[in-house]
Amino acid sequence: MFKEEDSLRKGQSVAVWKTLFAGAVSGLLARTVTAPMDTIKIRLQLTPANGMKPFGSQVLEVAKGMIKNEGIRAFWKGNIPGSLLYVTYGAGQFSSYSFYNTYLEPFGLGARLHSLVVGALAGMTSSLFSYPFDVLRTRLVANNQMQSMTITREVRDIWKLEGLPGFFKGSIASMATITVTASITFGVYETIRIYCDENENATTKWKLSALNHSAGTIGGVVAKISTFPLETIRRRMQFMNSKHLERFSKHSDVYGSYRGSGFARIGLQILRQEGITSLYRGILVALSKTIPTTYMSFWGYETAMHYLRQC
Repeated sequence: MFKEEDSLRKGQSVAVWKTLFAGAVSGLLARTVTAPMDTIKIRLQLTPANGMKPFGSQVLEVAKGMIKNEGIRAFWKGNIPGSLLYVTYGAGQFSSYSFYNTYLEPFGLGARLHSLVVGALAGMTSSLFSYPFDVLRTRLVANNQMQSMTITREVRDIWKLEGLPGFFKGSIASMATITVTASITFGVYETIRIYCDENENATTKWKLSALNHSAGTIGGVVAKISTFPLETIRRRMQFMNSKHLERFSKHSDVYGSYRGSGFARIGLQILRQEGITSLYRGILVALSKTIPTTYMSFWGYETAMHYLRQC
């Protein structure tokens, strides 16, 4: 077992091609283990309040309905754009983090604040480059028919009906959300790692080692709870102009009322008509997904970087 190194620490300088490759590996690993949970979470977020029981029971309700009406393959709908999203986002997030990490070092920010700022910028950058794949994934996952939609068909429909802006619907809100998410994730991650380094001794070594290895997971959970309502609104914005809305959703009237509205107005409408719990629909699945996703993301990145250092 190799000695773990922190490639994200302030002052670390890493070749861009290595961070791109390691980030892509981390994204693909994270996607591989969480695809079914991702599908259920998005289905829950896209469903307006319709009398479903709160929280946990919704997961079984959606999962059983998917298996009965669409088959087991339904859990991997949108898997290709989803995988491309994770690879693109992972590569963009860690490579841009490395770039900003080096670029902002001369500004003399404290290590924890430095991680917050760099994480926010990295989240914004990776979100912009990967966003079209996010839109495609959301619309393919929304398809509740047995027959799967093709990526090329959906790309053609979006381009024909909405043009280039259709691929970036809700992108500003997404960049704000992901910027906050990345900032919190990296900030908590580095805060825990620094705390463990500064307080490690013979007595606390075992306990701090466990905390150290959980840093990425803790950061991801804190970030997800903080920003989940914003993600729910963003998902609905991505789907509201779909050509197949009436075919795939029983709530086309609700989505029709969203059209022409901005992020804030849609959020207020959800609060008024469905209540605050609707903004957190799917949060249990998201948190369950966040733990393996964040762990695999950081572990995959640092492991890949370890072997790439030998190159």
